[in-house]
Amino acid sequence: MKALIDSHTNNIYLKPGEVVVARKPVLVSTVLGSCIAVTMFSPKSGFGAICHAMLPQNNGCAEDLRYVDAAVLHIYRKAVARGAASDLIVKLFGGARMLDIRDAGSTIRTVGEQNVAKAQEILSDLGLNVDRSDTGGVVGRKLYFCTRDGDVYLKKMGANR
Repeated sequence: MKALIDSHTNNIYLKPGEVVVARKPVLVSTVLGSCIAVTMFSPKSGFGAICHAMLPQNNGCAEDLRYVDAAVLHIYRKAVARGAASDLIVKLFGGARMLDIRDAGSTIRTVGEQNVAKAQEILSDLGLNVDRSDTGGVVGRKLYFCTRDGDVYLKKMGANR
């Protein structure tokens, strides 16, 4: 991992409610629990984007990138504006159940499950297929997204639980 980090001159830590859109190589890192991250990468144009969203839906409020619907649509619009939408490789991560407070018989979805479902719904509505995903479970994830080649490196946190 140290070699990956050292190989990038630009490193960004992505906080909840933020997005990074880049044409130049940058290494973006973030930590996810129930939040989700969606990455989009165009091999032809070198376009790369990632969002870190906390809640599923903003219910028509102003564009607030803390919400999955707004954040995913935002980075897709950026891809379209840069002519990168035709060959996007999309990846989806996160959506863990961080607090185990649900009844075994409950049908209510956790925030993480709702976030993943909303991201999948929006991506499907946009006609985008998810190339790789790692979602759900009960552990957080640390991601490194390399906009140079679209690779995502994932480390599960507390995986021994």
